[in-house]
Amino acid sequence: WLGFDHVDVADVLLHMASIYTKENDFELAANCLQDSDKIWKSKLENSEKLLSVLMISGKRWKAIHRYEETEANFEQALEMAITLHGQKHELVADILLDLGEFLQEISQAQQAFFCFDESIEIRSALFGADSPSVAKAEYSKGVAHIFQGQFDEAAACLNRALTIRQEKLGRMDSAVGDTLNTIGFLQLKMGNINGRDALDPLMEALEIRRSVGNKGKVVSTLQNILSLYKKRKDYESCIEVNSDILVVRQDDFGPAHERVAEAWINLGSVQASAGKFVEARASYEEALRVRSRNHGYQHRLVAQVIFKIGSLSSRQGQFDDAKKFFEEYLRIRAEDSDPDEEMARALTLMGDLQKETGAKSMAQINWMSAIETYQQLGYEDDHKKIIRLQERQKSLGHMIGLFGFGRRESFARRESGDASRRKSSGSVADNLSVLGLKLGIDLDDNASAVSKLTMP
Repeated sequence: WLGFDHVDVADVLLHMASIYTKENDFELAANCLQDSDKIWKSKLENSEKLLSVLMISGKRWKAIHRYEETEANFEQALEMAITLHGQKHELVADILLDLGEFLQEISQAQQAFFCFDESIEIRSALFGADSPSVAKAEYSKGVAHIFQGQFDEAAACLNRALTIRQEKLGRMDSAVGDTLNTIGFLQLKMGNINGRDALDPLMEALEIRRSVGNKGKVVSTLQNILSLYKKRKDYESCIEVNSDILVVRQDDFGPAHERVAEAWINLGSVQASAGKFVEARASYEEALRVRSRNHGYQHRLVAQVIFKIGSLSSRQGQFDDAKKFFEEYLRIRAEDSDPDEEMARALTLMGDLQKETGAKSMAQINWMSAIETYQQLGYEDDHKKIIRLQERQKSLGHMIGLFGFGRRESFARRESGDASRRKSSGSVADNLSVLGLKLGIDLDDNASAVSKLTMP
């Protein structure tokens, strides 16, 4: 029996903190780190082992956004490294780099640049100004300049890092790909979208990252390229890049992962922007199939896709279909205690459709619910979205909001509409059953959901 204060127990706690962090259980991760730090610091005096543990623990604290503990561990590690090795040691330079990246993250830019410069100076003295070690620090300094909006300084640092890395590591090294990707991102931030300044480094980064095989970084570069094409309004190229992202996501996570569903949605959105409505509908339906199977039909993420299909139907002038999908979206979201802008937009669009079909009272109720939703989100009464909704209400000659319908009451009233309106509008259940057959969803498993579907 080692006892709870043994260093081996501290080592296990450190590993447990890493596991809890990956599971996003930051509270348990913090508890493990606190106990681990306490044991290490009580059992070890200034030593290489404690120095190593402080750096590892500092990074773990940073990962769970506990910045006070992060800074304390890094600073203690720096002081200990200087005591053990002197100021001009490689380990001191490494700690300064980590500390600089951390300080940049918490918006302490001046201190961060001091750490970067000190690290570069030590590395240059130890290994030469053209060493990959110096390039690593120059790269981090360049990224920090980007976040400070200092684009010329960022370009200088990144280009120095690129030159060194290409010369010392080779053109296809992963670090070269990282640098090229960041240079392309910088060019986007600078607004250089029409020439080759952004596209060329991004395409070269993509080639390297595909060769290295890091799928996450491949997607990151593809997303930067996508941002460029969106700014150019080159929707055909956007479709091509989104399709590429979808393939990478499927290869990385399998066909039924949430990130694959997100890729289908993004592809559908750009297809809709390009006017390819049939293809967009098919992409949204794939996303709906994945999310329904993963989360169940009543889930908020399923409702999000239904909203997008409804919006697409509205853009195509298929107002009856759009109305059905918006109703189904609002039915799923009716008991949601966490409203968002998507819900407000759905209520607005539903009201617009009801106005066009003559259901003016129901339009007023939905517009009032949209206003209430925006107000819950913190929008002031003079915000343009609220003003536009009030103008819609006034255009019909009366303000239904004076009758006192709240958001949930509005939903309830919409759900319980009279029989004549249900008969004239058709059945959402029928509509979604057809959709379910296309998507391969067994709607019998959601019988309780389908049985509630009614039209106002």
